[in-house]
Amino acid sequence: MSKKLFIIIISVVLAFFLISLIGYYFILQSNQGEPGSGSSIFQNFFPFGGNASVETPIVEEPPVTPPTINITNYTQKLRKLSTEPVAGAGVLDVKAGTIVRYIERATGHIFETELFSPNQNRISNTTIPFVYDAVWGNKNNSLVARYLKDDNQTIDTYGLLIKEVATSTGGVVSAIKFPENLSDVSVFGSSVFSLEQKAGSSVGYVSNFDGSKRVQIWNSPIKELLSQYVNTKTVALTTKPHQEVKGFLFFVDTGNAQIKTILGNILGLSTLVNDLATQVLYLDQEDTPKMFVFDTKNKSSVTVTPTTFPEKCVWSKKDRNVFYCAVPERLVDRESLTSWYRGSLSLADNLWKYDVKNNTSSMIKGLFTESGEQIDVIKPILSENEQYLIFINKRDNSLWSLDLTK
Repeated sequence: MSKKLFIIIISVVLAFFLISLIGYYFILQSNQGEPGSGSSIFQNFFPFGGNASVETPIVEEPPVTPPTINITNYTQKLRKLSTEPVAGAGVLDVKAGTIVRYIERATGHIFETELFSPNQNRISNTTIPFVYDAVWGNKNNSLVARYLKDDNQTIDTYGLLIKEVATSTGGVVSAIKFPENLSDVSVFGSSVFSLEQKAGSSVGYVSNFDGSKRVQIWNSPIKELLSQYVNTKTVALTTKPHQEVKGFLFFVDTGNAQIKTILGNILGLSTLVNDLATQVLYLDQEDTPKMFVFDTKNKSSVTVTPTTFPEKCVWSKKDRNVFYCAVPERLVDRESLTSWYRGSLSLADNLWKYDVKNNTSSMIKGLFTESGEQIDVIKPILSENEQYLIFINKRDNSLWSLDLTK
């Protein structure tokens, strides 16, 4: 073999080997982005830090027929909107009537149900597994979703913004990451209040759903707090209720961060503030639990009965003296609220209407009689026209609506 031929053969072999290595490298690179490559589904959906936005859903599934729930009975007074567990719902009135949007716990898929028709549509295919809590705002176009990470300890919170597109697969969801382990979140309009735990204190911030315009309005050594974003000017903060602990209610001004103590030294205090921040429905667990309405201007309280948890109530905006509550069929005792929070107590409720001005209360509907199911009401909300009361059954996280005009 000549020296020239030997050099040619060696060159061809080396070139082939080099081409093979380059091809193998690009195959590996492409495989790293494929499903099943070992990356977490949470990391794929939220692969960013800070306030970066993701416009592309991680899982786009083919269109499916939405579940047919009460299609023929949508005109009934009490209607079951979803048999699948939901994390939270929002309500919006349009010209045709009232629309409810909700997010499923297991998948994070977002649905829209018309209360004036049998129509139900899935408006987002974006998969966000294991959402355990969601609060809606911004005219039902945004929500704050919260879920536990794989370690079952870290709470992740994201502002989700729905962008509707004219396709068969529904809308696109943008996700904005909030700080980890927020202890509480509440929403009013297009604003979010978030409570963050720091070393030795809790710090509260107001921001937009996309995390912008974040301003601190609260800093206190009190850590165990529940928030209610009452109106544009007021955030209400109540110490978490326990029958052996004296509780406090604070109003925080969102503009100047001034703090006012509204109620204090009340055992097992639980509260619900009306939208004008002029009246507070609260539970006092001194001896036998009792429920009161406190007038923030006159500094006076009146007793209201029957007793329930403010967490099961919602204030009317049309008549500021009226509120609606789910009232347990069994008597509420000093252990009830704590046990209910812990999940060791389930209740069966009926719906009542209270009128503070006339000092009256009346049962609207027996929920078991109407539905044939035991319903433990949480997260009640009124439609803007106050025709509908929307709520979740704590027993199975199913979603319901009640037509108050029938």
